[in-house]
Amino acid sequence: MIVLFIKARLEHVADLSLPKGYTYTVTVKDSRGEDERKGVEVTSTHEEELPGSRGTANFALRWHKDSKMAAHLNVHEIEKEVKTKAKDILRSAYTAEDEGKFIGIVGFDCRGMDVTDWQPQDGFTVTSKSGAVFEDVDLSEKEWMDYDEKLGESIGIYDLEWKLAAVKL
Repeated sequence: MIVLFIKARLEHVADLSLPKGYTYTVTVKDSRGEDERKGVEVTSTHEEELPGSRGTANFALRWHKDSKMAAHLNVHEIEKEVKTKAKDILRSAYTAEDEGKFIGIVGFDCRGMDVTDWQPQDGFTVTSKSGAVFEDVDLSEKEWMDYDEKLGESIGIYDLEWKLAAVKL
């Protein structure tokens, strides 16, 4: 499983999350070659049949026209906290307690391809320390700021970083 880990600096933010069924924009690479596709959109809500198989996947492609097998991936949204053997932590939201640490937010189960990059977009949900909810937050610029009227303070997400790593669950 390739897991997307994020880390950010939070100002008056209780948590940062993505809704179930979020569409991730990623770069995928042929695990046996050099071919690469950028800007691929994948989501857990899309399902397609795998050619020549009884199985399904959230995304599939053939790297070459004459390939017998389609490379594919499935998106695994993390619904509860999971501690792995490698002590990586996976959870459905990045919280104020996580600040400064990489936390896994989604997994990609890949066959014949690897996810090599992620491009953050809009669609994030931010809950401030006052409980105010900000929806469809855009983190494509790696930061976001707003004003929380309940709190009477500015809130923000800064220095968004991410990494992709193979994790055994």
